[in-house]
Amino acid sequence: MVKLHSRGLAWCLTPIAAMALWACSDRGAPERAEDHAKLAAAFEAASFPHEASDIAAQSDVRYGVLENGLRYAILENDTPTGTAALRLVFDVGSLAEEEDQRGLAHFIEHMAFNGTTHVPEGEMVPLLERYGLAFGPDTNAFTGREVVGYQLDLPSNSEDMLNVGLFLLRETASEMVFDSDAIDRERGVILGEERFRNTPIRRFFNAYYTFLYPDTIITERDAIGTVEVIETAPAERLEAYYRDFYTPERGMLVVVGDVDADLVEDKIRNGFAIELAGLDVESVESFANWEQPNPAAPDPDIGTVDDPQDPAFGFFYDPDVFTLITVDVMEPGSAAFDTKAARFEDLLRRLGGAIVQRRLQSEINRGASPLVQASLSYGNEFGLVNKAGLFAVSSPTRWREGVAVLEQELRRAQEYGFTQAELDEQLANVRTSLRNAVDQADTRESGDLADGLWSSWIEGQVFSSPQDALARFEAQEDRITLEAVEDAFNTIWKASPPMVMVAVNQDLADGEAAVREAWLAASAEPVEPVEDAGSVEFAYTEFGPAGEVIRTDRVEDLGVDQIVFDNGVRLNVKTTDFEDNVIRVRVDFGAGDLTPQPSPAAGTILGAVFGGGGLEAHDRDELQRLLAGRSVGYGLNVGADTFSFANATTPTDFELQMQVLAAFMTAPGWREDGLSQFRAIAEEIRRGQNAQAVQVAVNRVGRMLRSGDPRWGFPTAEEVSAFTMEHARTMLEPALNSAPIEITITGDVTTERAIDVVARTFGALDDRDASWPAYEENAQIRFPEATDQPEIVTFNGQDYQGMANVYYPTTDGIDPRQRRAYDLMRAVYNLKAIDRFREQEGATYSAIVSSQQSRVSEGYGFFWVGLDVNVSEIDRMYAIADEISLAMAGGDITEDELQRARQPILESLEENLERNPFWVNALARSQMRPEILDHIRSVQDDYRAVTVDELVALAADSLKPSEAYRVTILPQGMSEDTED
Repeated sequence: MVKLHSRGLAWCLTPIAAMALWACSDRGAPERAEDHAKLAAAFEAASFPHEASDIAAQSDVRYGVLENGLRYAILENDTPTGTAALRLVFDVGSLAEEEDQRGLAHFIEHMAFNGTTHVPEGEMVPLLERYGLAFGPDTNAFTGREVVGYQLDLPSNSEDMLNVGLFLLRETASEMVFDSDAIDRERGVILGEERFRNTPIRRFFNAYYTFLYPDTIITERDAIGTVEVIETAPAERLEAYYRDFYTPERGMLVVVGDVDADLVEDKIRNGFAIELAGLDVESVESFANWEQPNPAAPDPDIGTVDDPQDPAFGFFYDPDVFTLITVDVMEPGSAAFDTKAARFEDLLRRLGGAIVQRRLQSEINRGASPLVQASLSYGNEFGLVNKAGLFAVSSPTRWREGVAVLEQELRRAQEYGFTQAELDEQLANVRTSLRNAVDQADTRESGDLADGLWSSWIEGQVFSSPQDALARFEAQEDRITLEAVEDAFNTIWKASPPMVMVAVNQDLADGEAAVREAWLAASAEPVEPVEDAGSVEFAYTEFGPAGEVIRTDRVEDLGVDQIVFDNGVRLNVKTTDFEDNVIRVRVDFGAGDLTPQPSPAAGTILGAVFGGGGLEAHDRDELQRLLAGRSVGYGLNVGADTFSFANATTPTDFELQMQVLAAFMTAPGWREDGLSQFRAIAEEIRRGQNAQAVQVAVNRVGRMLRSGDPRWGFPTAEEVSAFTMEHARTMLEPALNSAPIEITITGDVTTERAIDVVARTFGALDDRDASWPAYEENAQIRFPEATDQPEIVTFNGQDYQGMANVYYPTTDGIDPRQRRAYDLMRAVYNLKAIDRFREQEGATYSAIVSSQQSRVSEGYGFFWVGLDVNVSEIDRMYAIADEISLAMAGGDITEDELQRARQPILESLEENLERNPFWVNALARSQMRPEILDHIRSVQDDYRAVTVDELVALAADSLKPSEAYRVTILPQGMSEDTED
């Protein structure tokens, strides 16, 4: 039967993203009583939603059900070519745990990599690595309250590789081995994950679920579980959950990729022969031989939700939480069955929500709102309630104003409805999103399709084609009226009294009463209707006479055309078929962070605020209205030695995209709006960073590693306060006006088309200054002196959360061959780190091993080993990190380790060569720096050429404990002396 689940609301969606969800997912209104029984019976009998729905499934997906109840879906897809994505997903999660099993659904997910009937403990990850699958990016698993899943992204479509993937998922299905010693070793890893994930936002959401669903076990079944169960649960309790819930009828196997569907289906149904070095296995059993228990364990009873009769108000305090405001209206019941009618009703609801969200965002754009982010959503949660929700982030000191804004905007929509211009804007977004999906359908990536297939089944949705979604929209578009949208919006937001919750970082004597008072006070204030903003036309379509091409070169082996215009603008074009109807654009100019900075951290702040100033003729809000329904973006990136704009667009919107970027070069608005918005959120960002040790390492320690250089790390409150838009103008305007420009374009565009559009935009600008300074004097960075004792940095963590960080000074990454050797050394160290810190010691969830080598600052680089551990383990972690380093320097690197490190990198490179994002960045500034082309040509050979002896020599030269800089990150109030 088809089960209807919800994995939570999709918070923080842009209007386009929210509308795109309509094409493939729905939480529709309840069906009429006379139809419901028939639909319920049909969906109950169906194995997949499309069997009972009037929505057609995507025709090229092959669905099947084995005799034991296991579902499968196979889809042939060649993006990227020569790869495949495998998923095994169960429609059960932590909600099914008993009290003494809290956390064991997640624990079992970890045990899948710790030994099965045919794969001894410690052999699964190395086996995958030898085939080119990196632990984490390609091989992973996940556990939620309602779902458990395993994913393998195969870098090759060879039959041997496919056999390995199916073999490992077949082992996961029914052959896990719960060895007590292996369980004990894994406890520390899971405790490390609990420690890592014990963040203010996780604590908030648990409090939020308690507020909404007090008579359920939802909060108590947080997937990470309890420390007590993780530390003490015996093997038989893991085995019990595995036996009860890893069952064929709860499972779905998905295979998408450059495969033969007949061959895959035969392997699933009948098994296959296999030969794996070092493993005692000759054949893989059919998935059909996986036995379904009889009787099967029932679905969990998670509790009930009553129909709210009165408004409810909640309050949550945590010293490090973002200031959050939620407003929810709930109607108990299950999700609607997935039909055309239900999806149409859902579209109407989402259009209304998108209009209100746009109203809120409009005020945020102007920098005056107490809110810094807001989004509306509608969905079914946990099969218990259909819920309309509004989620907002507020400035800490203005949360009462934020509550008032939300109350009044919801009430304004209910009392006065919407304008036709507002609806037209959102319809344009929907139409463009659906049409783009159709245009790009043939080059969707296999991993995305695989995830879409299993999530559609889990959520009771039909996996339909983009073409079908667009056709349904067009057939019903004349029914999308203001009245229909207003009625749908009011239906969900008037279904019951609101439930309002506020999370703040300051404890209030009676927080619940304060929230109630703020809401009721806002309710007493009258609201006025929104005025129709009217229409406006984009002001920047002419930039002067089109530029003339003075040189064209063809780089044949890389398929790149290089063009120079008479004003000095350079253009690189690579036409590809990797993404249908997608064009990637990057515009580089100036010297980025090397540019003299008029105030500390000016480059970082500039990148965050520039786009918010809009254009001279259009503020940001007006610009968003103008670009509604268009695949056009903007936003400044401030790199180490370049400023850049980078966006993806479509052939239809390509010229407008280039016009918008050229307009930002010639007529930026320099308004305070973006800066005001950044100032409003900066303290919240900083607070969030200070609640996690790893964020402290990236930001505050990141600056320490450059001897305090303010170009790194997140700006301090003083730096943000001191920055002005005049500083922004001082730093950037000269480069906008005169610096050399190099444009790189990849994707579904011909060179002729690219030249034509660039000639009329960037080619028409004033001549560029070929002698633009490189500001080389600003390139110097100084690595700090080695520490006798670790530096101590504190953060607002829990009393057991700490982090040990070792930074070994290396050198720069200017020489690509050396940079790639360091990358392989990092990958080898990472293999050892996973084995030692995670598997043997059970000390950390995930060690950070990173090689960071500047391509700008001569001589600067470092090798970072970061360990998120219990504070009591910090000293021991430093000793082990140095032990691994010294061992590698002494020759402890094997050919097998080098192969396991190198193969995933090479496989990733092969896939990147068929991805436009790789090429648009790899080719950037390749005319200014012609050596870049050779760097692209040599990358695979460089990785293949590195030897064990070279890595040993590199480790001996670089991984020297006596030269390391160490930073211990401890909770506030804890010093080095109290570490134990």
